[in-house]
This record gives sequence, structure tokens and C-alpha cells, in this order.
Amino acid sequence: MTARFEFYERASAGVTWRLLSSNNRDLGRSDNGFPDVEACLRAVDEVRAAVAEVEPMIHRVSRLAWAWRLEAAPGSVAVASRAYQRRVQAQTACDLFLRLAAAAPVNPEVRQTRT
Repeated sequence: MTARFEFYERASAGVTWRLLSSNNRDLGRSDNGFPDVEACLRAVDEVRAAVAEVEPMIHRVSRLAWAWRLEAAPGSVAVASRAYQRRVQAQTACDLFLRLAAAAPVNPEVRQTRT
């Protein structure tokens, strides 16, 4: 099994997506929610189109933590799913996301979450 996009519906955020690795590790996610599944599917298509063109931004989230973000007009298209202790770890995680997102299939089933 390869990496795949999965959709989640949260009452507070609408429908969001995550890119999961073959061992279910969260590799990256949408920065915001979408009103419905169709809008979320379009967002995944935008991510796939952006991976070849976008310049990743590695940034500090605290004094001891780093994260990555992919930005395209008008805002971010993907963000790190967690913070990393070292800048190089955040860069490596972003590189992996970029490599896997372009060809990752979409699981069309929407999972419900409580938060």
C-alpha cells in the first residue's frame, strides 16, 4: 500500500484532508476546512498541482520546534501535521510529503471525528 489522502469531517472545521503513509503516519494536512467533499477534492487537486511549483517554507513554531508549510496564492495549501525538534527533520518530512502527494490516491470515504 502507498500513501493516500483521507478525508475527515469535523463539526467545527468542515471537511479536511490528511496525507497518510502506508503505515498510517500523518505526513501533512490541509490548513483549513472545506464546506463539502467536492471542495476538499478540489483542494487535493490543487496540492498535487502545487507540489512541482511551490517553495516549502520551514519555520519555527516555538523556541525548540520547527514545522513546514506549502503556500500558493491565496494561502497555504498544506501544513505539517506536527512539530519537529530540528529544522532538518522538518525539511525531510516536507520533502517526503512533496514526493508522495503527487501520486497518492484519494480514499473517498469521509471519516467522522469528534473534535
